[in-house]
Amino acid sequence: METINLKIPKIPNDPNPIDIPLKNGDQLFIVGPNGSGKSALIQRFVSQLPSDRVKRITAHRQTWLKSGSIDLTPAGRQRYEIDRPSYDTALAARWRDDKAGQDLSAVLFDLVSKENARARTIAFHIDKQNIEKAQIISDESPSPFDEINKLLDFGMLEVTIKNDNDQNLIARHPKGQPFNIAEMSDGERNAAIIAAHVITAEPGKVFLIDEPERHLHRSIIQPFLSALFDLRRDCIFIVSTHEITLPVANSNARALMLRSCQWSNNQCVAWNAEVLAPNSQLPEDLKLAILGSRDRILFVEGDPTGSLDFPLYTALFPDLSVVPKGSCEEVQKAVLGLRGSQDKHHVEAFGLIDEDGRKCKEIEKLAEKGVFALAVYSAEALYYCSDAIAAVAHRQAESLGEDESRFIESAKQEAIEILNGHAERMAARRCERKIHQLLLQQAPNWKSIKDNPGQQICVSVDSPYLEELNIFNEFAKNGELDQLVARYPVRESSAFAAIAKALKCQHKNDYERMVIAQIRSDNELAEKLKKRIGPLSATLDQVEDPETT
Repeated sequence: METINLKIPKIPNDPNPIDIPLKNGDQLFIVGPNGSGKSALIQRFVSQLPSDRVKRITAHRQTWLKSGSIDLTPAGRQRYEIDRPSYDTALAARWRDDKAGQDLSAVLFDLVSKENARARTIAFHIDKQNIEKAQIISDESPSPFDEINKLLDFGMLEVTIKNDNDQNLIARHPKGQPFNIAEMSDGERNAAIIAAHVITAEPGKVFLIDEPERHLHRSIIQPFLSALFDLRRDCIFIVSTHEITLPVANSNARALMLRSCQWSNNQCVAWNAEVLAPNSQLPEDLKLAILGSRDRILFVEGDPTGSLDFPLYTALFPDLSVVPKGSCEEVQKAVLGLRGSQDKHHVEAFGLIDEDGRKCKEIEKLAEKGVFALAVYSAEALYYCSDAIAAVAHRQAESLGEDESRFIESAKQEAIEILNGHAERMAARRCERKIHQLLLQQAPNWKSIKDNPGQQICVSVDSPYLEELNIFNEFAKNGELDQLVARYPVRESSAFAAIAKALKCQHKNDYERMVIAQIRSDNELAEKLKKRIGPLSATLDQVEDPETT
């Protein structure tokens, strides 16, 4: 699809509008305080864009359903699509949704239609005895209901939906009985409806989503939106939001800052606006205008969709804005940058990085600057510690009618057996950073180099390898899986996959999602994992809650 160009008139009376080119795969976040003209700008974009490319989800959208029944006929669905542009472009659409019920009926109709079209295509090839083609279509075109459930799972919402004989859509919580989707919570319905709009859209659509965070906590909306963007790289997303961490958490997105707008004849005609490139920090005056109070941000390693850190810490610290920054160096820069200008803003910044074999003195110095190292080697040690394994084993045992203790013992034995085959590698990898640090400590400083220009530089250290190998073997012999995952880069083996398999999970990703779900539903597990993190948890407990100030 071709690039679209959005034009925004500027105030005061600037003859050169802001020009924003967007192509498939791009995301643009619109941020600004109440009254800065965000919804009015969304309305302007609707008028600028071809109606067949626009998919609008309003801030004042209806999220309740009369029922989960499909009550729209194919002819009715076609008529709605013909009438939809007149609804979207009407001046009143900025504050009123005259098509709310029809829009919900249409998206449910589209969802079932897409599921049925997929089933017919697969059945056609099976009837023609082309089983291989049917399998390819099944693999490459997943069920839209499976896609929605994965998105809900990624947003840490413990609910699934499915089609019941083309007549009703039903939902289900883990271990619960099926129920009508109209009875889902506001947040669950909101997420499911947004997901349905995105999944059923044709390639090349431009999504205009106003306040996706309505009825959804920040710990849910961040990973949920990131998953939507990743799923539909063939579309464009324009998102208006008050949640300032969203553009930061999506590092490839641009941010459009709105400070104010100008009105004429009951219409917004120009904006005080500025476009920020990806990875740019929002100006502090805008943060204060949106937040209105002190905020706490936790910078972590990784990215929103590809790492284990972001979903874990979002679940463990739901009252913080968790922002992934890639490498540990970027985490440190972000924290030091905000803390270095503390007198100019109302943000308290903290950082959390992997331990990675760092020495105690280095860890202490980082903590003084607000950057805390995990008390374990990496985030995987929290996912695969005995507390997390026991929580997933309990859930699986109840679901499958199996013995919980057998699950736990099997997972532990399988993992340690695999790690025994990697003893030498694990010990050597643990020693690698330690030796680098020892070499750096003995390296000559600049004065020594200057005073001895022709001298050969030789540095020698004793290898800690044999001692480290003995430590590893002792842990393995005693069955101390917690010590092994806390001290060594176990992710470089297949031990984690073996744990997931022993707990009857299809893939280790499924196991890790279960851990996140258990954290959200089990405060006791969350507290146990916080203690394993180390000093950061205690420091956060001592920091005054910003909402009480």
